[in-house]
Amino acid sequence: MKKTGLYFILIAILSILITTSPALAQSNNMDDKGKVILLVIDRVSWNEIDEAHTPNLDKLIDMGAIGLMTTNTGSSLSQNNAYLTIGAGARAVGVSGSQEALSYSHKYRGDRIENVMYQITGFRMAEGAVGNPSIAKLHRENEKKAYNVGIGSLGTALREAGLKAAVLGNCDNYRRLEKEGGGKNFLVSMMMDDRGIIPLGDISQSLIIDDPNWPMGIRTDYDKMLEAFKEMTEQAHVIAVQLGDTSRAEDFRHQCMDSRIELHKRRALEEGDRFLGKVMDYFDPHCDYMMVLTPVGASKEIGNNNRLTPIVIAGKGINKGWLTSGSTHREGVVTNLDIGTSILNFFGLSPLLGQGGAPIYSTNKVKETSAIVEFNAKLTTIYNQRPFLLRAYVYILIPILALAALCLLSKREYLRVIKPMLIFIMVVPLVYLFLPLLQQAQLHKTAIIAMSMCILVTALVCRIFRSTIDKIMAISSLTAMALILDQWMGMRLIQSSPLGYDVIAAARFYGMGNEYMGVLVSSICCTGTALIERFRGQDRLAKIAALFVGLIAIYTMASPALSANVGGTIAIFIAISISILMVKDKKIRIPNLVAMGVMMMLILAGTFFLDSLRVVDSQSHMGQTVNAIKQNGLLELFYIFYRKIYMNIQLIRSTIWTRVFLTSLGVVVLLLFRPVGIFRDVYRKHELLIKGLTGASIGAIAALVFNDSGIVAAATAMVFIAPPFIMLIVDEIEEKVMDGALEDEIQFETPSS
Repeated sequence: MKKTGLYFILIAILSILITTSPALAQSNNMDDKGKVILLVIDRVSWNEIDEAHTPNLDKLIDMGAIGLMTTNTGSSLSQNNAYLTIGAGARAVGVSGSQEALSYSHKYRGDRIENVMYQITGFRMAEGAVGNPSIAKLHRENEKKAYNVGIGSLGTALREAGLKAAVLGNCDNYRRLEKEGGGKNFLVSMMMDDRGIIPLGDISQSLIIDDPNWPMGIRTDYDKMLEAFKEMTEQAHVIAVQLGDTSRAEDFRHQCMDSRIELHKRRALEEGDRFLGKVMDYFDPHCDYMMVLTPVGASKEIGNNNRLTPIVIAGKGINKGWLTSGSTHREGVVTNLDIGTSILNFFGLSPLLGQGGAPIYSTNKVKETSAIVEFNAKLTTIYNQRPFLLRAYVYILIPILALAALCLLSKREYLRVIKPMLIFIMVVPLVYLFLPLLQQAQLHKTAIIAMSMCILVTALVCRIFRSTIDKIMAISSLTAMALILDQWMGMRLIQSSPLGYDVIAAARFYGMGNEYMGVLVSSICCTGTALIERFRGQDRLAKIAALFVGLIAIYTMASPALSANVGGTIAIFIAISISILMVKDKKIRIPNLVAMGVMMMLILAGTFFLDSLRVVDSQSHMGQTVNAIKQNGLLELFYIFYRKIYMNIQLIRSTIWTRVFLTSLGVVVLLLFRPVGIFRDVYRKHELLIKGLTGASIGAIAALVFNDSGIVAAATAMVFIAPPFIMLIVDEIEEKVMDGALEDEIQFETPSS
């Protein structure tokens, strides 16, 4: 009996120790599932964090990973839209007043919020819950989008899995009366379900304390916040906390001296850091998941076009290093759509239909916080310089093509200067690919370097290669090989190229973007057929070499580990296949087209399937699409196609690349018929290269049809179609002028191709 009594005493002591240890108690109370803690420190940048004294955040960073998060929404960059986007897992847009939410028993326009929510949704709020009375308006507003937006997808997925979410805090910037309704509770938009309800929360102004030394005369009462947080850890699986003071400080910016606003934000960060230190007592890194994030950055950074914000994650499955995800495959970068998917993934849940993003994971890249600041600055520089460099190219390209057409038709005495200008156009994509190696922080310096490199390469090509066919082959082959090699060697160049993709714009993060995809489609056809024509005496060897290069290009475009460009794979396969048929003097008949279609479908199906078998972290969007179809059915495909068509139509209306495509196409069509008979003679001399340009043209049309930014790819493809074609026409006219044999009256005859 004595032994039995001693045994029970030991058990009692052990139980007391377990229940008084916050992290261990939580593990027991939450059925060992672990919990997710989200701390939202809004309207700050990595620069401000790096300059503030934040020992607890430093400790969290030391045990976890850091990164930059994109903040794109379905409309403008506002807190209203940003929080809603994270919760939906799709780029969403808010409505006026959608940040207003109230806790259970509080009044909204004269009635208790639980009654209002029942009137709106038909569902009852439980005691202690939080409701957003704008939920119906949010659903209607986002139904107008060309893609599926599931408002409250994160909260809905948690609810359906039997997991409870909680919100705590607000970013109100003034004292209000109860009769005035809800304040600024953006966090509710992020965590609510599709009914506009969060099971548990405290967003009341009891969490704010008056303090005349702080912006708006109020600040977060962290003592009360901590007490409320402790209670929520006993009941909720996901706890989202809005610290609030940094957001209030940013709201006060326009009424405050710059030096004072910096003081207010630094003090807000440091107070928030002290609260973080206390919260970490309830965080077990072995079984829990903690995320510190900023949905919208500081106004000063946004004014400089830096839309990337800080994110820190620590806990189960996260090692020290930099963050990345299957959405970006880019060290140090994740998207705001990844947040919800990562939370669900922690609990072993799949995202809902329309909920995008991929689980966030850490890499082994371990550097000081200052390194992420420098990386952010570099990405911002690329974003700021890219528009000027692209427009400069377009505004040079279009006049040169128009001038070339004019000289061919009437001002033939100026033809001698046209070819170097056309070579200049073809050289720019190659120069822009290597420009990141010499890119400067100042735009004017980068522009001077780019122009100098283009002129130098143009001069070298004109000096080294005498014949037009050699010049075309040299530029197209160098460009195609450089693009392919860059893909195989880690895509270091294309990631920072003006013609590459842009992280801040967040359209694409890895592989080969549509600009260079179009360039590769046409340059590879140009290279292959120019090679065969140039070495006619070694016809068989040249054809084998051209075919080998073409197959490498197709593999590079299709491989999920490389370019991962589905539309590009279709375009380049069609372009190369048509070129092969024409070079072999085969008719483009229905059986040939059917065989091409079947082969292309097999390539794509195999690529998608193999990618879907890889681990989620390694999958490209191809494998993720397969998994989404498995989970959500074929309706997922409909949304993908609809979104791509919608985006293409929007781009055709707005992008400057439409002008490039139409100008290039117009010049080519014009020169097919004028001067009369010239094309017939050019075709007889350069039949193989013309067939390659024809295949490239069909590939450009395929790129236009099968890509969500197809007009961009089609326009850049014309860079290795229109200029080479014009150069061949120029050669023919110069030869006829020298022989005195140019007769515009020659009847045009269509070649029998």
